[in-house]
Amino acid sequence: MRDESSDFLSFEEEYELVNRFDEAMDSGATQFFDVHEFIALIDFYIDHDVEERVLQALTLANKIYPNSLEIKYKWAEYYHYIGENDKALEIIQYFENVDSSNPELYYLKGEVLYESGNLNAAVESFDKAISIEPVENIELLHRISTFFLESEEINLALKYLLISYRKERNNLAVLFDLGYCFERLNELEKSVRYYNEYLDINPFSASAWYNLGIVHTKLGEFDKAIECYDFCIAIDPAYSSAYHNKGNTLATLERYDEAAKVFEELSKIDSEDSKVFSLLAECYEKTENYEKALDAYNKAITLNPDFAEGYYGIGVVLAGKKKYDLSLNFIRRALTLNPEEYDFWLGLGRVYFELNDIENSIKAYQEATTLNPELPDAYLSLAEVLLYEERFNEVHKLVEGIGNRFDTNISMKIINAAALYLSHRSKEALDILKDVKKMDPSSINDFINLVEPGNDSEFIDRINEL
Repeated sequence: MRDESSDFLSFEEEYELVNRFDEAMDSGATQFFDVHEFIALIDFYIDHDVEERVLQALTLANKIYPNSLEIKYKWAEYYHYIGENDKALEIIQYFENVDSSNPELYYLKGEVLYESGNLNAAVESFDKAISIEPVENIELLHRISTFFLESEEINLALKYLLISYRKERNNLAVLFDLGYCFERLNELEKSVRYYNEYLDINPFSASAWYNLGIVHTKLGEFDKAIECYDFCIAIDPAYSSAYHNKGNTLATLERYDEAAKVFEELSKIDSEDSKVFSLLAECYEKTENYEKALDAYNKAITLNPDFAEGYYGIGVVLAGKKKYDLSLNFIRRALTLNPEEYDFWLGLGRVYFELNDIENSIKAYQEATTLNPELPDAYLSLAEVLLYEERFNEVHKLVEGIGNRFDTNISMKIINAAALYLSHRSKEALDILKDVKKMDPSSINDFINLVEPGNDSEFIDRINEL
C-alpha cells in the first residue's frame, strides 16, 4: 500500500511540507494536509527516525481520514518501525484479505516475520512479493537483497541478487553488491568478475576500485591490488582508505621506501590521525631511517598523548640505536597505557635481555605467553633466554608444557634439541633432529650453529646419518 507520490516531491516541496507540519504541531495552528501529504510526512519521519512526529502525523491523519486504507497501512509500518511486530502483522493480515496483489504488502510482511525470528516464513513472503510482479521487479529484488545484506544474511542476499542479475545484467547496484557478497563468502574469483563487470560500465567508481583492490589482496595478487588502489586515488585523491591499503600492501611486500611515500601523502590528508604517523614511522624504522622514524612517532604522540603504539615505536627505534635505557622508559609507558598488548611485552623482554636483566626479561616473556598462549614468539624468546642462561631443564619443561601446540615450529624443536644435547641427553636430541630434518633438512645447520658441537665428531656423524 506504499504510495509512491511522495517519491515525486522535489527536495524543496518536501522541505516546505515538513516545515508546515512541524509549525502546525509546535504552534497548535490548524493546517490542511491531504492523504498523500500525510503519507509523505510519515515516510519522511520514519526515514529520519523522528518517532514522535510519525505518531503525531498518523494520529492526525487517522482523525481526518478514518476510512483511508493507505493511512491504516501506515500504522502497520509504524508498528514495525517501533518493534511492535505482532500489531504490525495483525494489520498486514487484514490487508491480505483486502488486497492480496500488492507486492509492498508482502515485502513489509517479510521484514516483520524476519525480525520476529521466522526466517523461512519471511523468505516465503519475499518470494510472494516477487511473484506478483515477475517481470518489472528489479527495484523490489534489490530492496530484498539489501535487507538481507544489512541483516548479515549473505547467502540470502546473494539469492535475490542473482535473480536480479539474470533479469538485468547491467544494473550497477546489483553488480556492486554481487562483488561484495562473493567477497564475504570468500569466493574471490567470482567477486573479481562482478566488480570488473561493474567497472566496465562505470570505470570512475572509486569505491569499486577500492573493493576490487581488497579482493586482489586477499588473493595474494598484490601488484593488481596496488594498481586498483592507484585508480581509486586517481579518481578520488582524498580516498584515505585507499592510501592506507596501498601503503600496507607495499609494506607487506617489504617495499618500505614506496610505502613511506604513500603514508607521507596520507599524512597530508589525515593530518590529525596519530595512527597514520605511526605507520609512516614503521616504514622509516624498517629502512633504518631512525631520525625520521622518531620524528613521526613523536608527531603521533603529540596528536594523541595516550597513543600507546607511538611510545612503543619510539622504544623500538631507540633499541635499534642501542639506547636500551631510554628504550625501556618508552616501552614501560606504552604498557602503562595498554598493559595487555602482547607485542609490548615481547619488546620489553628483548630490551631487558639486552640490558642483561635476565629475570625481568623472563617475566616479560612469561606475561606475553599468558596474554596470548596461541602464538609461538614469546615461548621461543623465553626458551632462547633460558638456553642462553644454561637452564636446560627449564627449556625442556617449557617445551613439554606447551604440548603439541607448535609441533610444526622448527625453531622450537631446534632450541629443545639444543637444550637436550647441552644437558648430555644426545639420544633425545637426535630423535628431535630426525623430525627436524624431515621437515627442513637445511635447518640442521641452525642447530649446529647454535650448539657448535665441532669437537663431538661422533655426534656430528650421527646427525649426518639421520
